[in-house]
Amino acid sequence: MSDYIDFDALGQALLFSLVAGVGLVVFFALGMVGWSLYEGRVDDVGPGETVTVASKPAGLALSVVSFAVVLSGVAIGIFAIFDKG
Repeated sequence: MSDYIDFDALGQALLFSLVAGVGLVVFFALGMVGWSLYEGRVDDVGPGETVTVASKPAGLALSVVSFAVVLSGVAIGIFAIFDKG
């Protein structure tokens, strides 16, 4: 044990930052997947043939919720930085 460094608090801060950082990236990826499901797509099957995949409203709901989680995480981080205590 060190008299100058609190390794327990350092470990907790490291764990929280890893979980929050990876969590925000996962939610952003889910938002992008949801958005792509909502937009639909057109696939080229062969020469002169296309298949249109219909959009899914559940994708919009997934993307809205996921992006809301990401934006709230960013807002909480900015608030924590500028919080005067």
